[in-house]
Amino acid sequence: MTQTYVIKETDVQALASAKSFARGQHYFHDGAVLEVTRRGNLITAFVQGNDYEPYRVQVTLADFGIAETSCTCPYEQGGICKHIVATLLTAIHQPETITEKPPIATLLADLTAEQLRQILLAVAEVGPEFTDAVEREATWLRDRPITPTATIAATSGATVDVAAVRREMRKDFRLAGKGDPLEHGYYDEYAAMEVDPDEILGPHLGKIQELLDGEDVATAVSLITTIFDTYIDGLTELDEWVYEYNQDVFYEADLTLGVTLAEVLLSLELTPKEQKKWLDKIEEWSEGLSDLEIAETAVQHGWTYPPLVAAMQGHLTDMGAWADEVPDYFEELAQARLRILARQGRTQEYLHLAEAEGQVTLYVNMMAQSGDVGQAVVEAQGYLLYPTDVLTAAQILAVRGEIEAALTVAEHGLSLEQAAGKVELARWLREQATAVGNQPLALKAAQASFTGSYELADYTAVQQLTGNDWPTIQPQLLEALAKSGGASHKVAIYLHEKMLVQAMQALDKDGFWLDRELRQVVEATSEQYPDWGVQKYQQRAEAIMDAGKAGEYKTAVAWLSDARAIYQQHNRLPEWQRYLDAVLQTHHRKYKLVPLLRAIR
Repeated sequence: MTQTYVIKETDVQALASAKSFARGQHYFHDGAVLEVTRRGNLITAFVQGNDYEPYRVQVTLADFGIAETSCTCPYEQGGICKHIVATLLTAIHQPETITEKPPIATLLADLTAEQLRQILLAVAEVGPEFTDAVEREATWLRDRPITPTATIAATSGATVDVAAVRREMRKDFRLAGKGDPLEHGYYDEYAAMEVDPDEILGPHLGKIQELLDGEDVATAVSLITTIFDTYIDGLTELDEWVYEYNQDVFYEADLTLGVTLAEVLLSLELTPKEQKKWLDKIEEWSEGLSDLEIAETAVQHGWTYPPLVAAMQGHLTDMGAWADEVPDYFEELAQARLRILARQGRTQEYLHLAEAEGQVTLYVNMMAQSGDVGQAVVEAQGYLLYPTDVLTAAQILAVRGEIEAALTVAEHGLSLEQAAGKVELARWLREQATAVGNQPLALKAAQASFTGSYELADYTAVQQLTGNDWPTIQPQLLEALAKSGGASHKVAIYLHEKMLVQAMQALDKDGFWLDRELRQVVEATSEQYPDWGVQKYQQRAEAIMDAGKAGEYKTAVAWLSDARAIYQQHNRLPEWQRYLDAVLQTHHRKYKLVPLLRAIR
């Protein structure tokens, strides 16, 4: 029997808390796992626990790993319970004890519709939980014909297992709001309630973008429908206080869902009847979500909305692609439309719409991609305000082989007021200019990257580019470095230049540094300036000892041991001995500390 996924113990550890995993190991070694059965990717077991009746465990595997787990025990502390851990460990280490049976799909494959109906009715009579499960599945499947395996073969070459998507999202919702209250190192009941919709939706919405990029709209429609239905079901089943605590992030997720749905629907050619059907469906989904107005607008306007048509034809107005009031989501809807136009190769309409809707960055990038290089350079210099956007445009031009245009755009970016992203832009420009032999521009970019980062690598890059001019430029860089904040970058450069006094002064002035940085400076200065290093190490140790932090006494003694090494390096051990005697006298009542101190005499 083919196994989709091989379970590994590290995967089990990742799903469980340390306590649950340890207890699950005990259950496994004690033989508490009974009657393990495997049907394809479904593993079931009975695990003897505290109750008279054993708990029932179910694990579903998929291509990506352990897709879903459940146990009838009342555990709700976050992660999988010890019974599930024990079952998975059994599957890993004792596969010979597992009874292999054919998957349910195989058992049902040759049955007639009437036989399947009889089985369903019989199962529904077992108990209310089975009846509810049948009802949920029937509701979900109504008007949604799918293949028997629930796997849609995508025309783009991929496959989308909508059943696996539903299982994964259901698993995520079962774990939602049940995190570890000690996650931050202290007890925080609210931390356990936090839900991240991006983790639930992100992978699946990303798949929709892949499908749309591959022009597989039909599969994207099936997947977005599954995501919406399962997501709304998951929200409905959340505890009320968990939902209320995460209401803001759920609102943001609703907008993300709406944008994706809008892009999917705009990728379809909808008839009036289909528009009505989708508007009804959006209205139904809106009852479980905060707002899907963006998707509703996408269906109502389609591609024939007169202001939109006019904008795509190049008729620009202050309202952009809107007749009256511009909604808050205009930018998200414009970007969805632009992605579709790009996929369809409608370049001129893309440029007109991007300009009309104020999507300057996308407008310039498309102009560069389409080959209108001269105009792209002009627009980039005139309208791009952020170094990150300039870098993207320059990279597009460079990929097209328009190196000079790329360098011109990138050089313009160095003059922008916005600092965010400028270092990355300057580094890219430095490398590109160096590659084509434009040394003055490479040096300009290198200096910009240094004054933005003050990192040693950028400092040495300037040094390599200046050649004989280094004695003139170096003082300027060091002066700028001295005026910058923080000690880390200063220390690295000062030590590189053997400016030991300046390195020590940088740490003294800053007052906040990492132990690693202190050790680097002490190691470099202990020969010429031993007292500075001794003083620093002793101060670190004394702060711990004076505060009586017994759990950190070994750290304090380690600092003193390093100080002793400096005394020894300069043949000053008698001086060290007098210092240590004074420390012992001061802290003679700290019985945990004294033996440690005596060990470094």
